Amino acid sequence: MRNSQPVTGTEALPKSLSFLFIRLDKIGDLICTLPCDNHPDFPKEARKFWIINNGTEFIADHCVPAKDYLSLNPKKAIQSFLLLFQFLKKNSFEVAFSFQAPWWVNAALFFAKVPYRYGVLSQWHSFLFLNKGLRQKRSLAQKHEADYNYEIVDKALRENSTAPLTTPVQKMDAPENVFLLHRFELKEKSYVVLHPGMAGSALNWPEEKYLSLIVALLDKTSFQIVITGTPMDENYLRTIKSTFKNHSRVIILQNKLSATELLVILKSSKAVVAPSTGVLHLSASLGKKTIGIFSPIKVQHPTRWAARGEKVSLFYPQVSCPADFHCLKEKCPHYNCMDQIDHQQILKELI
Repeated sequence: MRNSQPVTGTEALPKSLSFLFIRLDKIGDLICTLPCDNHPDFPKEARKFWIINNGTEFIADHCVPAKDYLSLNPKKAIQSFLLLFQFLKKNSFEVAFSFQAPWWVNAALFFAKVPYRYGVLSQWHSFLFLNKGLRQKRSLAQKHEADYNYEIVDKALRENSTAPLTTPVQKMDAPENVFLLHRFELKEKSYVVLHPGMAGSALNWPEEKYLSLIVALLDKTSFQIVITGTPMDENYLRTIKSTFKNHSRVIILQNKLSATELLVILKSSKAVVAPSTGVLHLSASLGKKTIGIFSPIKVQHPTRWAARGEKVSLFYPQVSCPADFHCLKEKCPHYNCMDQIDHQQILKELI
């Protein structure tokens, strides 16, 4: 069954254009969208510019190559609408790709008279303000988020082509910062980063599993274990912090790093272990050995959200999950399937 199809517009794009890419979302979503400007059919002289979420600037700055961008705060809709509208009128973009944007983004594109307005046709404002686009049933999670995004650009650049293209992987780099490593008494590639927390609603690995993995790493390896996280991750980190607060090889860096410093810590590590969260995508884009722990729920499955990179390993329960959006808990015959992922499996990937 075909779930994506062009619904408006058939004329070809001009050869020399200014392209605008818009993704006002979290870290993982943005990283899954950034490869869209690397389509091989973009004209060599094309100008490319991004509109991104406030707080994700560090990602665009450390992409290879770096992206040109304007950052906006989606929580301040009126102010951001006016900023975007003024920016559009000043810069005269011919083509805009709106990836899962709020209504005021598509309205700004419309009122600024951007000629070609591509995006996902799903909510009311996409039908009202976009004049080109695709219908995509992303809730079916039949392909990767990056592939869904790339498909929109591909249909614009190769409108009459049916030959599939492979979505590029976004590469990142981090600045050298030996002083940062020295500050936390870390040596390059001598530590494993563990990021147990996640801000989203996806199922996570049980807390005791993370604890068991730390104990095993301390027992079987000489690695230091670096624990990263934000204030939102406190529920996942409270027991870990209290259990290992006095251990010389467990370094708690929750709330101690800027976004750019986090990139440095990830890049200099031996490996990174995390659930389905932005840190996992950052690690994979940096080319690090990355171990991801995922839920089998349809919209949370690695088919849709796997980190992409050269050294990525994924673990998720091998069950036929009946849930589409949220865990059914005791109503599910496989509950709690996340227990099936044993810490020894992760350990083998690290030693």
